[in-house]
Amino acid sequence: MKAEDNMRILTIDQGNSSAKAALWRGLEPERSLRLSEMSIEGLLPLLEEGEIEGCVYSSVGHTDAKFLETLRRLVDGRLLVLTASTPLPVGIRYSGRATLGNDRVAAAAGATFMFPGESVLVVDAGTAVTIDVINREGEFLGGNIAPGMTLRFSSLHDATDRLPLVDADGEVLAFGGDTISAIRSGVVGGMVSEVVDAFQIAERLYGCRRVVLAGYDGQRLLPLLLRRGVEASFHANLVGFGLLSIFRHNLYHKVPNDIDIKSE
Repeated sequence: MKAEDNMRILTIDQGNSSAKAALWRGLEPERSLRLSEMSIEGLLPLLEEGEIEGCVYSSVGHTDAKFLETLRRLVDGRLLVLTASTPLPVGIRYSGRATLGNDRVAAAAGATFMFPGESVLVVDAGTAVTIDVINREGEFLGGNIAPGMTLRFSSLHDATDRLPLVDADGEVLAFGGDTISAIRSGVVGGMVSEVVDAFQIAERLYGCRRVVLAGYDGQRLLPLLLRRGVEASFHANLVGFGLLSIFRHNLYHKVPNDIDIKSE
């Protein structure tokens, strides 16, 4: 057993609308929490769990240098901040690594770690829905970004005079029989069709055989994709698992000053 297989590592994924933190023992999450706003106080339930042997932090937006300095002190300097220059366990064939969201990078790393040697389609369905292709060589090839489910529902309501605000709770029909079911089926069913179409293209071009889902709407998409005959699975901690794999990857690299607390 390698030493890192029993290490306690804290992963922090700061997204567009919330942050998710998880404390891992080896490859298993011991405890996780979601924060509407990132703060040291919010992380205390995890930071006070006992000795933490490392921490990896990722943000899709601006990073607060003061917050990171405090976090670094609390983990005794063992902080890795995911940036465009961080060594990765996946290859990036995307024009401009600096413009590629850290959440997409981490999700790709997590999927590659879970399914080595396979081409997979990674779908992270949160505020935005990202659909990305990873080839058999573990290379991120690129993907698509579109509004997430909540944004689609709210935009239909906000941009029209008479369409009601609908949510995803309810049956998704092939064709809605009233306005509410038509909106729900159009939004949710439309997202499913987007994923199915992308999967079929990735299957033809890269031999893709499975869809890996994450994000708070990923679990909602799962049964609908299975109904369409797509091999799919949902992983609530996919991004965190990817951050963990990036941290483990960096244990093998002699990277000078791998602690990076600069804001981007």
